[in-house]
Amino acid sequence: MIQDQDTNIVFLSEWLKIAYPGFFSRFTKLLNELGIHWKTLNYTNDIWARDYMPIQLGKDDFLKYKYWPDYLLENKKDQETITDCKQACEALGIRYRETDIIIDGGNMVPCGDFIVMTDKVFTENQVEKYDKSFIARLETELGRRVIIIPWHKTVGDEYGHADGFIKWCVGNQVLMSNHRDTDPKEAKEIKQRLESHGFVVKEMLFSVAEPSPDWNWAYVNFLQVGDKVIMPSFGIPEDKQAFNYIKEALPNCEIRQIQMRSIADIGGALHCLTWNILL
Repeated sequence: MIQDQDTNIVFLSEWLKIAYPGFFSRFTKLLNELGIHWKTLNYTNDIWARDYMPIQLGKDDFLKYKYWPDYLLENKKDQETITDCKQACEALGIRYRETDIIIDGGNMVPCGDFIVMTDKVFTENQVEKYDKSFIARLETELGRRVIIIPWHKTVGDEYGHADGFIKWCVGNQVLMSNHRDTDPKEAKEIKQRLESHGFVVKEMLFSVAEPSPDWNWAYVNFLQVGDKVIMPSFGIPEDKQAFNYIKEALPNCEIRQIQMRSIADIGGALHCLTWNILL
């Protein structure tokens, strides 16, 4: 399994420069300062490169899934933002195998030998939750065991992406967002499911006088390329505590922060924006 620490290049949708030129400039400047190679993806229809680009399972093993998210199907304008990554991959010379299972890339978090997904994958593929034959098919296509964690639709989270909840670090260490603050029951179940597979889960809980829930969920959605980490910041008290959580989890990494309130406001952060792979 290719993990973040194995990757050596980051791709960004061309739409990020168009929609958020200020952030694009600051972000690419930071990538350059850290010595992280980056390129722009052409033939994309929105900024969220993670969701529609293939998952890299091995050095030359890319799996292209069907990207057909239900939250973009309600009107024609949203449907026009759905990217089929075929042309983008062809332009890069990336060969892939293909599955017709509907998946969002943000709903696949490699964790050691496992891939963690929320149970939204059942809904989007119109199968019963925890259908054993569907799980078996998923695991066959991915070539990895899959851990399913619970999720339910809420205002602000119609996406059901696992990368908004957890991030694998090293060994059996997993960082988890402060989901406990908004849904303690679901957060407890997510933690227990991961622990039942041998993971040690550290929740990023914050002790501040006035929490900022619109942003503080997003720290776990950071970018790691090799031994370099870029994490969100929002100019709030939680920034420092979040930095310490990530530094403790990844002590051998260089960690930098970048302000990104405007992007977190529309439901994503750094992992969502990027597609980092090993070339």
